[in-house]
Amino acid sequence: MTGGRGIRNWSTDRRIALVLRFAAGAVLVYASRDKLFDPQPFADAIDDYRVLPLALVNLSAIVVPWVELITGLCLIVGLWAPGAGLVTAALAAVYTGALTSALLRGLEIGCGCFAGKGEAPLSFTDLGLRIALFAAGLQIAAAARFVDWPLSTLNRSATRRRRATPTTPGA
Repeated sequence: MTGGRGIRNWSTDRRIALVLRFAAGAVLVYASRDKLFDPQPFADAIDDYRVLPLALVNLSAIVVPWVELITGLCLIVGLWAPGAGLVTAALAAVYTGALTSALLRGLEIGCGCFAGKGEAPLSFTDLGLRIALFAAGLQIAAAARFVDWPLSTLNRSATRRRRATPTTPGA
C-alpha cells in the first residue's frame, strides 16, 4: 500500500467519520450551551481578541453559538453531514486564526470557547485542539463525498424513478 492510498482511505472512511461526527458534534453543542443562555461573557471574550470591530462583537456573540449548536446537532444526528463538516472546518479555521493572532501578539486572555468557565490563558495546546477540529470537519465532509454529494443523490433518485416506472411496449 502506498502512502497516498492510505491517506485517501483514512480521509474517506465512513466509520472514522461517524466517530468524528459524534465527537465534534458533542464539542460544538457543549461549547454553545453557556454562550446561548449568557452571551455577555462570550462577547467579552471575543472583544479580548481585538480582531473584530466593536460593532460586530455583539452580533458574533449572538450568532456563533447558534451556528455551533445547529452544526453540532446536525453532526450528531447525521443530517446534512457533508455541509456540517465543512461548517465545522470553517468555524475551526476562524478560531485557529484568532487564536494564532492572539498567541503571536502575546495576549494574556482566555480562549472564550466555553464562556463562563474560568479558563486558563491561551496556549499552543488550544491551537492544536482547533486544528484537530478543523481536520475532523474536513474528514467528515470528505467521507460523505461532499463534492459529488448533491449530484449523486439526485442521480440515484432519478434512477429509482426510472426503475419504478413501468415501460409499455410499443409506446
